[in-house]
Amino acid sequence: MSSKQAKSNDEREQFWQMVIEIWQDSDMSVSKFCKAEGLSEGTFYNWRKKLAGGCSRRNKKTARSPSAFIEVALPRSDHAALELVLCSGNTLRISSTADNKTLSNVISVLRQAGLC
Repeated sequence: MSSKQAKSNDEREQFWQMVIEIWQDSDMSVSKFCKAEGLSEGTFYNWRKKLAGGCSRRNKKTARSPSAFIEVALPRSDHAALELVLCSGNTLRISSTADNKTLSNVISVLRQAGLC
């Protein structure tokens, strides 16, 4: 395996570790969380099993290896007035404080980009 592939695998592993930690804090079912985040439920379960099994590279590394990530708590807003699920599978959440002009501009840009 090339160093580029190893780095890519490490990045993927770190991404899924972060996703699983966010899910654990979300109090959502796996199905609901994956839909909200645009993730494959099957892939989520595969990574959760893989990372829980202790076979990850991260667990095999020595304690001297510093992490490149810092945990950051993001404010949660569960009160989106509007959620748009785009054809890409991504979800756009629009706050109830958004004015009509902003909403109109967002929809116009999405249409121009072919996303809705």
